[in-house]
Amino acid sequence: MLKKLLLTLALGTAAFAMHDASINLNNEDIELKGSIDIGELNHSDFPDTYFLTLGMLDVDNDNDADQLFHAGFQLRQDVRGVAGLKFAIGIKGTYAKVGNLNHASVPVGVELGYTLPFDVAIPIVLTGTVDYAPSVLSYRDADRYMEKRVELGFRIIEQGTLFVGYRKIDLDFDESAGNRDYTYTDTGYIGFKVRF
Repeated sequence: MLKKLLLTLALGTAAFAMHDASINLNNEDIELKGSIDIGELNHSDFPDTYFLTLGMLDVDNDNDADQLFHAGFQLRQDVRGVAGLKFAIGIKGTYAKVGNLNHASVPVGVELGYTLPFDVAIPIVLTGTVDYAPSVLSYRDADRYMEKRVELGFRIIEQGTLFVGYRKIDLDFDESAGNRDYTYTDTGYIGFKVRF
């Protein structure tokens, strides 16, 4: 199953000219993510601004949980007056199955990325992300979705970044599922991102 997902993402990258694609992993988890730059696809006046996002996270440390999938839309721009600071806001749909429970949600997210002002040959970028869906944006057996991430990236080459990060994703379930609070993942990881 995982090999098919990897192949699908690789083929999708070529077919849709993704703006960036990344993979991160640790001893138990693997995550694939990508962003398609809508401005590049339709030759708009706003390239590197509007993105379609997609991804898959597979955690192998819990046999009760299936892959977590997401797809969404994100707006990214430089913050005026602050050199090296980028701000993004977006919305995405998520889905995961935990045992016989289905968790679907539409979290709203914000992201800040800051290129640290060090005079070094390799730029260092600190990124923080929060995605949240309250009950009103949670469906099926879901009551709430919360995702928090922090990453430290090292832009080794112009189009490639190595990074280390930490993520915590909580999938909370509603009364019909026993008000279960479930931590889908709470772990560190390493990875790389390519832009093209």
